[in-house]
Amino acid sequence: MNTELHEILVRNMKLYRSKLGISQMELAERAALSSGYVGEIETGRKFPSPEALIQLASALEVKPFRLLMGAEDVAEWMGDEAFYAATDEVVEDLRMGLDEIRKKRLGGDRGGRSGNGS
Repeated sequence: MNTELHEILVRNMKLYRSKLGISQMELAERAALSSGYVGEIETGRKFPSPEALIQLASALEVKPFRLLMGAEDVAEWMGDEAFYAATDEVVEDLRMGLDEIRKKRLGGDRGGRSGNGS
């Protein structure tokens, strides 16, 4: 059964892994854990032991408590201004990600199929 805490952990693991640009397998290698175990954590099937949580945090280059903090916790801990600043950063990251997806789609469509039936 997934708890809110587990969902926060999964979301944060994926977020920090994405920021580092590493795969689940690379995260597992950095954390000295099996890739299957990391996959089970990220899919919500397993919750890491305290030792594994420390290893994952180290591999993700964050303090362990950061993996367990939800957005509300960050706002409370750092204050509203820091929360809104972080939100702006996330929005910018999303824009950059969308721009990359658009570029890939435009580049991929040029040599392949045509969307207008010609």
